Amino acid sequence: MKSPILLAAALLLSPLAALAHGPTPQKIDEAIELPATPDELWKTIGDFAAPERWNPALRSTRTDKGSTAGSTRQITLANGLRLEEQLDEIDAAGRTMSYRSGATVDPKALPASSWSARLRVTAQGSGSRLEWRVRAYRADTGNEPAPGMDDAAVVAGFQALIKPALDHLRASGGRS
Repeated sequence: MKSPILLAAALLLSPLAALAHGPTPQKIDEAIELPATPDELWKTIGDFAAPERWNPALRSTRTDKGSTAGSTRQITLANGLRLEEQLDEIDAAGRTMSYRSGATVDPKALPASSWSARLRVTAQGSGSRLEWRVRAYRADTGNEPAPGMDDAAVVAGFQALIKPALDHLRASGGRS
């Protein structure tokens, strides 16, 4: 038979164990439908080396290998801060691109410690649908994150990058 003291201790400490797991990935999922054909939309967004062409939140991009898997890009945001991302895979025929945070992450530019993202273009009626999925961890990975480095901040940070892009694509119909 188990000791009542051990059982009571286990019951009291179990909520603390649940708090000790650290951050969970935050999900930022956006999708829009556009009048551009899937090929037209992919022509607009499918270049890993030039997202500033369709995202006004970005000022410029520099890559080491263009739009090939393994390429790293340095993005200068409209506010002058910089992000680094690496292209994991790109499939022009399937109109998908997966990328993630690079080796250097500046929490001033984006309050995240790491992220992965996927863009996918599919046919939708006579137009197309863009899905943009991001999974991101907050910048402060401790159990009690500092204000501005928490889950809400990382979601808001990505929304501040994604919303201007989607608004621009809506205004242009998804065409470059």
